[in-house]
Amino acid sequence: MVESPVIIYIIGAVIAAVIIAMSLVFLFKAVRRAKAIGMDKKVVTETIKNSALFSIVPSIPIVVGIGIMMQFLGLAIPWIRLTVIGALQYEMLAMSQAEVPAGGGDTAAIATAVVIMTLAIMTGPIFNAIFYKKYQNKLYDLQKKNERKMDAITGAMLGGMLSGIMSAIIVGAAFGVGNPVTDAAGITTYGEVTLITLAASIVITAICGAIMIFGKQKWMESYALPISILGSLAIAFAFVGVFA
Repeated sequence: MVESPVIIYIIGAVIAAVIIAMSLVFLFKAVRRAKAIGMDKKVVTETIKNSALFSIVPSIPIVVGIGIMMQFLGLAIPWIRLTVIGALQYEMLAMSQAEVPAGGGDTAAIATAVVIMTLAIMTGPIFNAIFYKKYQNKLYDLQKKNERKMDAITGAMLGGMLSGIMSAIIVGAAFGVGNPVTDAAGITTYGEVTLITLAASIVITAICGAIMIFGKQKWMESYALPISILGSLAIAFAFVGVFA
């Protein structure tokens, strides 16, 4: 495993502390506001409990991602990246583009991967800091003037994003059927496993939706995503051994 300098661990600890502090500040402000408007204490407690569970369970794949990235970038860098606004798919792509070898040893490749991860991802926060308020006001004005048009625009944007992601996954997996692909980072992917995992996630989500709608179990809405993630991970893990 790659060994990181002590300063990197210190930076990671500071970043994690800031994130935790921000979360606590927003939590206390929300509770104070709920009391000010007379919200039922039971509703507040239930909301906090559901939010905590909804945050912890989806974090399990992130921990798995840190374990995967450790053999390429050490512990500190993946910890920092995935603590803030990192996503495993993006980080793996960055490592692949930089051709980071397993076990480290190539400091130039590691530095390139870190630059790709940090500089490119900064565009989102910078855009939000400068333009988001104006953008949000424009959306609010549009929604007041023409709510149906606003719904159509947001629906089209979401549909376009999902179509692009699904197309990339399905086409990439289809070409990988019977032809395992090993990237520059040494990670092998199997098209069969990808397609099975995608189908499993769809089925699991559909089952959760049926339980919520037809079984009138509203609580399932908060757990459908983590259940789908964990179920799909389990199925992927089971089938990797079949095709490897």
